[in-house]
Parts: sequence; C-alpha cells; structure tokens
Amino acid sequence: MDVFLTSPWIPAEWIRAHGLIPRGIWASESFHSGGSPLSAGVCAFAEAAVRFAETATDSVVIFSTACDQMRRGFDTAQLHGLERDFLFNLPATETLAAKQIYRAELERLGRFLLAIGGHAPAAATLRQELMQSNATRQRLLESATTTSPRGFAEAVSRFHWDGEYSPPPPDAQGNPVALALVGGPFLPPHWKLLDEIEAAGGRVVFNATKTGERSLSPSFDWAAGTNPFDALVRGYHDHMVDVFQRPNTRLYSWLKPRLAAREVRGIVLWLFTGCDLWRAEAHTLRKTFGLPVLQLEADEATGFSARDLTRIQAFVETLQ
Repeated sequence: MDVFLTSPWIPAEWIRAHGLIPRGIWASESFHSGGSPLSAGVCAFAEAAVRFAETATDSVVIFSTACDQMRRGFDTAQLHGLERDFLFNLPATETLAAKQIYRAELERLGRFLLAIGGHAPAAATLRQELMQSNATRQRLLESATTTSPRGFAEAVSRFHWDGEYSPPPPDAQGNPVALALVGGPFLPPHWKLLDEIEAAGGRVVFNATKTGERSLSPSFDWAAGTNPFDALVRGYHDHMVDVFQRPNTRLYSWLKPRLAAREVRGIVLWLFTGCDLWRAEAHTLRKTFGLPVLQLEADEATGFSARDLTRIQAFVETLQ
C-alpha cells in the first residue's frame, strides 16, 4: 500500500520498515490535478492534499500539524469520511519534551501502520533503511553545488518518491547571478521557474525550499550499540529545519553558512498564498543576511504567473 506523506519530517524509513511504500505526496503526478477555485485564504498545497486524499481511495495520506492550513486540511478530510488518514503531530520546539513527543508520535504512527496492513519492523530492517537513506541523502547533498538547479530538484523529488538516487545532470558553465530559493513546497509544475531564472541571467545555486535541499537534512549516527529507533528519532528531530519551529534559530543557523559558501546575492522567497509563516520571514531574511529578497506567491498548485516572470527578470537585472 502507498502511504503519502505531506511533510519531509515524517520518516519515510519508518513507513518502509513496516512493509509499506512511502511517497512524498508532492512528487505524485496526480497531486497537481484539479482546477476548482481556491477558497479565500486557503493554501493551495493544503487544498491539493485534501483533494488527493479524496481521490486516492486505495492509499493513505499522512497530514502534519506543521501549520494550521494542513491541520485544518486533515479536519476537512475527516469530515468527508476519510478516516483511514492520519494526523502526525510535529512538535514546534527543540526541547527534550518535544523529542519525547516526536518519539511518541512515531510509536503511534507505527500502531496505525500495523492497523492498515503493515508488519512490525525488525531492528535490522529499520537499520538497513536508515543506512540506505543516509547514503542517498549524502550523495544528493554532495551534488547540490555541481548540478543544474532543475536536475537537482528532480533528483530530490525522485528520492522522496521511491527512495532511489537518480544522478542529476552537471551544471552549465557561465557566470550568472547566484540566487537562493527559500520557502515552502516547490512542486514539479514550478520547476520551469528555475529555467526562467536562468533565462533572465540568474541561477538558483541553493534550493532551500521544503522539497529541496532542506528536506535532506535528517541524518543518522551509528554509535556502538545504537538502537535504530533511537537513531531514527534523533536523526529527524535533531535535524529538522523548518519555519514552524519556535524559536526558528535552527533555520537561520542552517541557512547562514550555505548562503555564504555559495556566494548568494539575492533570495527568492517562495510561498503559497495563505502561508503566514513564510510571509512573516521576509523582513527577517533581509535583516539577518543583508540580501535583497523577492517574494513570490503561488496562488495555485499548478504554476506561476506572467507577472512573476517580469518581477524575476527585474530582480536579476538589479543584481547584475
């Protein structure tokens, strides 16, 4: 059975160790279908997740509490009778109590996976899953600075779809304006934005969106006698990098050295309409890093506007 995850902070390794198939919902071709008008103030990503859950009747969708929009999306799915779906509580702090909550949520998720047909994971199986995903993440991270922006986005999406490593193509030569793409989910229909940025004379050298390089931050250690479940808890909770955390200093600590190392000259802040969490970060990003910030909003899950292209061209031109 396919188990679709709405957040990269819900461990795919835990799903796979139960004998089920984890899928990043954003990597599904059918996730972007449907053209009904958005309700006022509703995030397109959250609405698309609800629509997907309504149509994927032979699968399971795991929502998260990372934002109010996704939480309410789960409530909507429940009102529609989709009781097979699951709400994963992501703790917003970095305390010991938060880690204990995260551990308890994984245990609760495990019981749910058993109820829908999964099997109890053997320690050796879970260890193998962690080792394999660790290696794949590392290969992807090593390729981040040497491959094309679109190729890297495709390779990360493939990893979240089936856990495999697909070598991205090498980066083109030239001296473009180095940009960082920071923000929420950056979906396959949006990847053409990377091409438009290059056509304008820029290049995204740092994809720090929710579905980009940030999603590869979980890491697992193997000290002598380490219990694989303990490694899973630490590997995700201690390396979670997202805007919903309070305080979100970990996010800025993670961004700072990477922005400097890649000589980023401007930040494109990518968010969905209705995402107040990322919208509130625009001023802080400018103030913290001293870089110009261009805010782009996706009002649907299927693309971006012609006005956005004009703004991108003007933004790159001011940095040249």
